[in-house]
Amino acid sequence: MRAVKASSRISFAAPIALVVGLAIVALWPLADRLLARRQNERRLRALAEKAELPGTSRCARLSATRTLPPVRQEAPLASWGSIGGCGAGGGAASSPGGGITWVGRNVTGGLLDTQCLASETFARGNAYSTFLTRLNVSPAQRWGVALYMPVLYKVGDVTVLGQTKTARIAGFGDVSLEASRKLGISGQHRLALIASTPTGAYDAVRQGIVLPQHLQLGSGVLGATGHYQYTRDRDWGLMLLGGTISYGGWQNGMGDRRAPSATAYTHAGYVLGPLVPSGGLTLFGKPFHDRERHADKPDDHDPLLLVIPSLGVEWASDYLALYLAGNLGLSYNGVESMTLGLGISSSLF
Repeated sequence: MRAVKASSRISFAAPIALVVGLAIVALWPLADRLLARRQNERRLRALAEKAELPGTSRCARLSATRTLPPVRQEAPLASWGSIGGCGAGGGAASSPGGGITWVGRNVTGGLLDTQCLASETFARGNAYSTFLTRLNVSPAQRWGVALYMPVLYKVGDVTVLGQTKTARIAGFGDVSLEASRKLGISGQHRLALIASTPTGAYDAVRQGIVLPQHLQLGSGVLGATGHYQYTRDRDWGLMLLGGTISYGGWQNGMGDRRAPSATAYTHAGYVLGPLVPSGGLTLFGKPFHDRERHADKPDDHDPLLLVIPSLGVEWASDYLALYLAGNLGLSYNGVESMTLGLGISSSLF
């Protein structure tokens, strides 16, 4: 009951906080341009006053109005094209809106690129903790191979002989393998295929009953996801546009099946020195409901459409990047979930 009350309080306050945050992120480019314009006007006035000083030669005035670009004092970070999509893994499949996308410079370029993302999702009285590790290597300049290894901890209420009890389960989720390819002159287009393996338990028993589908660690069957992403550089930062098509697999031995689904998303990130604040919006949909124990889930527990606003901020150095983000899963039934995540990225060897 405490988890339900806490979730209801969070559900009330979180939409207001997200709306305010999205408004700040949306207005930041305008404020940034106005500030830059004022700074440029001050510099031009100062140069004009210097050029009009008596006794100054024409050659000196011309040289005063010409400025050289600043010299970079430190090594550049990874390009926008190397941004990774480190999702919430198994937690995302079990709770609407659970996935988190990394938006920022990131750190790549070594023999082994590592991302670790810890996230917590609250969804209708249930809590899902995910620790996802992504290991990526690049056998060629535009090719990438990545391994996703999620560790999950799930808590939720179950009914046992008419009584409500709390069930807990922890362990490895479904491990996934990704192959990706960058296209375009600057690698702005990225295609990826992700195959998931049934390594997580799908028939675990707690409190004397087989746990419902949303509390299981895995799906019990193979799955596949196709991913496309387009990265567009802007003078103030970047924009991401993309989408996914997922096949959750056939019906497993417990009579559970996850419906195929698709997403479309857009994210914008703004460069503020080492910080990159970002905001995004994801649309999620599926043609029919998931199946549990040979029966379709009810619409009030399994919405077919979701709108997922998100906010994040990244801090990056040459060798280490940190990412803090959160999102809300909203449907026609109201607030479905809230997710908070903290990630760390490094390039080894």
